[in-house]
Amino acid sequence: MNNTNNTTHQKDVSLKTFWRDNEHFADLFNATVFNGKQVLKPNKLTEMDTDVSATIQSKSYNESITRNRDVVKKMSDGVEFNILGLEIQDKTHYAMPLRTMTYDALGYIKEYNDIKKHHKLNKDSFSSHEEFLSGINKSDRFHPIITLVLYYGESLWDGPTCLSDMMVSMPDNIKAYFSDYKLNLVQILDSDKYTFYNEDVRDVFNIARSIYNKDIDSIFSEYKTRNVDNEVIKLISVLTATPQIMNLCKPNEQGGKVNMCKAMEELKAEWQGESKKEEVQKAIISMLEFGITKEQILTRYTKEDLERAEAAIANEN
Repeated sequence: MNNTNNTTHQKDVSLKTFWRDNEHFADLFNATVFNGKQVLKPNKLTEMDTDVSATIQSKSYNESITRNRDVVKKMSDGVEFNILGLEIQDKTHYAMPLRTMTYDALGYIKEYNDIKKHHKLNKDSFSSHEEFLSGINKSDRFHPIITLVLYYGESLWDGPTCLSDMMVSMPDNIKAYFSDYKLNLVQILDSDKYTFYNEDVRDVFNIARSIYNKDIDSIFSEYKTRNVDNEVIKLISVLTATPQIMNLCKPNEQGGKVNMCKAMEELKAEWQGESKKEEVQKAIISMLEFGITKEQILTRYTKEDLERAEAAIANEN
């Protein structure tokens, strides 16, 4: 497995582990799907099998479709329940509405098949030809599925947010009968519009968003006198591809908590150094384009600066 695959796998594992926690999962859905209302209760959530594979059957058609979701929970409310799915994306997926619609449809098909199987095992009789044909009773009901897509990329989502976004242009008389499918999309970059009550969830969104925006000052302001859970820092480090954070943050005597300030000072200095290198590189490239000799350039800049600029030019060509 190469480094890229290793990094992707590490992100997937870290994120799934974090969001499988009922406190984290409930706060995410309450803030983003339910507009801050405390609809989900952590103690009412139970883990479900992420395998939503199902078989689609008819008289002339039989196909098994295999799919696995990232995180799936069941919210119990008395004898009934709702199914909540979380899909985690680090890159824009230009077929995401279709993909999540397929997950949901497979979930319903799986429940439909389970109900039919239950009737068959119990040797239930049907009261009409229509019920026999369907394999379920007229009174049978499915359980709602809600899917949330969490996108943690460092640029804004530029893909479709509903099924109609993937369609060719439709005239109004066709559009009126088209069944659309909406994407419940949450992006780290614009997550400041949500109110999170769980401290760990709030820290993940706030710090990751600030790092993506290179807004270190807001982190200083928020976390100058407050420490952050060590596991949260590990997740943010993996999420934002900034291993410097984990390398620089040291647990204090409280244990399990780290102070962000030292790490942020070092990260800010590193970013400033990178920015200065980019400015120097642009300046040298401009000088070369204007015919200034390498000897003249080396009177102002180092050999390493010149070599970086020449490498950038070579990569462009």
